[in-house]
Amino acid sequence: MSKARCVRALLSSLFVAGAVSAAAAPIAARDAGEDGAAIAVLAPGNWDALAPAGKEVDAIYGDLVLHNRRIVAVVGYPRGDRNANLHTRAVGGALLDLTARDRPSDQLTAFFPGGMGQNLSFAGVEVDGEPVAGAELDRVAASGGRVALVLASAPSVNPGVEVRYILAADAEVLEIESRFHNRAERGLEVGLEDVIRVDQNSDGTAITRTPDGRAVLYTAFDPWFGQAYGVVAEGLGMEIETLNIRKASAQLTYLPRGRRRVEIAPGETLVLRRFVIPGDDLLAVKGALGRLQGDAQQEYQLSVRDPRGPVAEAEVWVDLAGEPYGFGRTDASGTLAFVLPADLDAEAIARVSSLGRGQGRIALDAERAETTVELKEPAWVTGRIVDGEGSPIPAKIQFFGRLGTENPYFGPDTGEYRVRNLVYTENGRFRQALAPGMYDAVVSRGPEYDAGFVELETARGQETALDVTLNRSVDTTGWVSADFHSHSSPSGDNTSSQLGRVLNLLAEHIEFAPCTEHQRLSSYAPHLERLGAEGLMATCTGIELTSSPGGLNHHNAFPLEMHEHTQDGGAPLRSLDPELQIERLALWDDNSEKLVQQNHPDFATLFFDRDADGVEDGGHQHMFGFMDVIEVHPLGALLWEPFTDQPRPQRAGPNRPNRLHAWMQMLNQGHRIPGVVNTDAHYNFNGSGWLRNYLQSSTDDPARIDTLEMVHAAEAGHLVMTNGPFLEVEARAAGSRAIPGDDLAAPDGNVTLRVKVQTPNWLQIDRVQVMVSGRAPSDLTFSRETHGAWFADGVVEFEQEIAVTLDRDEHLMVAAIGANAQLGPPVGPRHSDDRPIALSNPIFVDVDGGGFEANGDTLGAPVTGRRP
Repeated sequence: MSKARCVRALLSSLFVAGAVSAAAAPIAARDAGEDGAAIAVLAPGNWDALAPAGKEVDAIYGDLVLHNRRIVAVVGYPRGDRNANLHTRAVGGALLDLTARDRPSDQLTAFFPGGMGQNLSFAGVEVDGEPVAGAELDRVAASGGRVALVLASAPSVNPGVEVRYILAADAEVLEIESRFHNRAERGLEVGLEDVIRVDQNSDGTAITRTPDGRAVLYTAFDPWFGQAYGVVAEGLGMEIETLNIRKASAQLTYLPRGRRRVEIAPGETLVLRRFVIPGDDLLAVKGALGRLQGDAQQEYQLSVRDPRGPVAEAEVWVDLAGEPYGFGRTDASGTLAFVLPADLDAEAIARVSSLGRGQGRIALDAERAETTVELKEPAWVTGRIVDGEGSPIPAKIQFFGRLGTENPYFGPDTGEYRVRNLVYTENGRFRQALAPGMYDAVVSRGPEYDAGFVELETARGQETALDVTLNRSVDTTGWVSADFHSHSSPSGDNTSSQLGRVLNLLAEHIEFAPCTEHQRLSSYAPHLERLGAEGLMATCTGIELTSSPGGLNHHNAFPLEMHEHTQDGGAPLRSLDPELQIERLALWDDNSEKLVQQNHPDFATLFFDRDADGVEDGGHQHMFGFMDVIEVHPLGALLWEPFTDQPRPQRAGPNRPNRLHAWMQMLNQGHRIPGVVNTDAHYNFNGSGWLRNYLQSSTDDPARIDTLEMVHAAEAGHLVMTNGPFLEVEARAAGSRAIPGDDLAAPDGNVTLRVKVQTPNWLQIDRVQVMVSGRAPSDLTFSRETHGAWFADGVVEFEQEIAVTLDRDEHLMVAAIGANAQLGPPVGPRHSDDRPIALSNPIFVDVDGGGFEANGDTLGAPVTGRRP
């Protein structure tokens, strides 16, 4: 069969009222079905019954839902300020969610009829082609054999546009009809365009889509989360143009008579119909398209087995005439059911593969529509991860091939339990198929635990046990680990599963993590409940309120009150004015207690040089009083100039600011804001865990952590920043004690610092540096080379009392550094070469008895950030 026949163009009618274009065979009608189709407004009373599920669901109360027994579609509330997420805005009247009702997995970001910025308003509801009298937007509720939601442009717009979202009973596709009416007295040329977004992951591997160029059918498919979409226009081909490859957004320009634009005569109306087709996979989409066209189809059922039985999640590619036609995965019973055109006159081949089982290939024969492919049995690794007391614990397991064995690939960095070459387990148990071969397994649970390094030899058909005990060797009594800044799919700038983010946090032993999605109040609590892990990590609702410029206008805050299923979860609006934005956030929820964090700041502009002209002008002074903590990472900047003579690494970039240096300049000018470090993780491949804060806490039990206690500890600077080493610092003077963040009176200038550094078996430090108001005196630099007796090789690598004599007020910080070490494999490949570093917040020492006074030292560089 020819390629043109395989994807037969829909020869139907694009018509103009009063002048019908080339007529053709209509799309076959579908029976209404006994359950009917319905349309309603999403509200608390119907949410559980009607709202779709899936990683990319953006529905809220007030949106309009069309549904039948097969599919559910959500259209954004038709008003100008309806936003879906950070990067998907002005979605009033756009299609936001579309998926099957029996296996919901929405992966659609948005479909914009006519392109973005149409500004459509509610114009009514139709049932079986007739308007529903008195229909009002807030009380839409109608059902019948065929329902339509009608939206329209403003009367002043030309051409006037009416958009109908149409769903018939028992239909498996959503019809979208646009009517363009020329209100002018002369002809008008228009382009017929839509925009579709099915957002991509970080490395571009998750979404398979139709490439740019001319086509009849556009498809986008996420094989890992089991959702595909197709778009086809009645009677028309299309030209596909990628608008943003990272977001996988595309403009679909329909081509009447092969042209990009069509003329509408005065007073006439042009009608464009297209169909958006959801399916579990590409084969399902093409099968639905065939039924829509009325094509004769042949059903096939392909079973995939290995010697132990059915193989679930096996990948199946179907080729027609040597060209890829469609993709699917087997279900839990090892079966994939699909259809192909019944009149095939070309060879149909199914290619089957599964991790560790190799590949299979079989010719598809309509006479033997039920067929089985036998694969080899994989090797298996069965894991049991426990702590030193024998209790199961969450963990991360990385598999690295060795001696010629390739690294496994379990799934993309958006995933959940299996991400690239690693496995997350919330309870210490897992079973994983692998290709036979030789592997290094690295088992870890963050830097309080020793890591396990195990060589594995796996054989086909055999179970290899990975029983590993991870001792909690580092004693952090009185301190809990926290990450104040991470993201997942609700943020809108990534597509990572939020469940995967929580698994990542648990496996890395983060004990307190607020949920801080961009522009949306959200919660990790349902995922912790689903995993039975509520007692393993404390959390609360928070946000990153995000606008431009990024160096000033990114602010986190927690805790905040979430209003579930409302616009942005009830979050405040962002602002292009950073002073207004941070004030609004700080005062939100009736000026409730919360931590407000300045994210990845441009210190020079923020604190010293508002207009960035190189002249100090006081910066954005109105922000200072609302800012509780400020991000100062990367900690590796302690090893860059001007702190040392080592140049910054190439990957840091020549223009990347040394925020640590700028923060210490800021402190010296009297701006007393504690520093924090956070991962800002957006993807689930080792995203969380490699950077953290330790906060003083009255409890070491995550189940008993109080959010406001964490807020107060951070505000007070009772916080140590680290990418691994656990650092404790206490200062004594004149009978008083202080920890990071505190004031200490030392009337004679003599201070004793008690410094203790602990590391697990996979980390090492070789230098302890006392920093005096941002400077690193050589006599307060202690290394294994110069003070070997002060260092040890066990868990406690350093524990000493250090005498410091001051002749004026100074703030003291302590850094623990592995200048000749690396974090290594437990943190994943992106940060494995980083140097282990921990840094305390400052202790403010008052020597003259007049209260601490900053010394004004600019540390050898202008505070405006401009180098002389």
